[in-house]
Amino acid sequence: MKIVWKPFWCYNVKKTEKWLQAKALQGEQLVGIKPLYRLFIFEAGNQPQAIQYHIAYHKQQHHKLSLILQRSGWGECCLRGRWYIFTNQQKTKDIYNYPVRQEIIKRNRNLFYFFTALTIYVLLTLLLFVIMSGIIVFHHGNTLTFCPVFVWHTLLVISIGLTIIGIFSTIRLYQSNKHFW
Repeated sequence: MKIVWKPFWCYNVKKTEKWLQAKALQGEQLVGIKPLYRLFIFEAGNQPQAIQYHIAYHKQQHHKLSLILQRSGWGECCLRGRWYIFTNQQKTKDIYNYPVRQEIIKRNRNLFYFFTALTIYVLLTLLLFVIMSGIIVFHHGNTLTFCPVFVWHTLLVISIGLTIIGIFSTIRLYQSNKHFW
């Protein structure tokens, strides 16, 4: 068993599908996923196979694959929560029907809005802090003192972390999903 951690895999599912196909060509077969922990579980030592992967997301748990997709060669590989990974042994040119991506597009759009709002909120809070500090420095004796309390350092680290994650996620979600919007 080989476990791989991919923290932002769901932001660009096409790239993740290509990565899974490359793993199958190396002889590593996907046997499970843990979306909450961002983990992919592979079984190593298999024969290299050309497998087409398709990642789907459905709000309903226990979503069943339609008969049309089953006849096209699609089968369930892994499912966990609302995430489904389907496989097909046929060549890409022979596959005419694919599972729908509407739910992933909607989910990523909502995540994009959330991270954009989070980034704007943190940056505006930082701007307000800088403006208030400037007013205190210029109007009250040119000194600004902070009490060396651990809480301030913790809040600073959390706000910098949220800003970095927010900016990174906003950019990645926009770049990987802009052709869907």
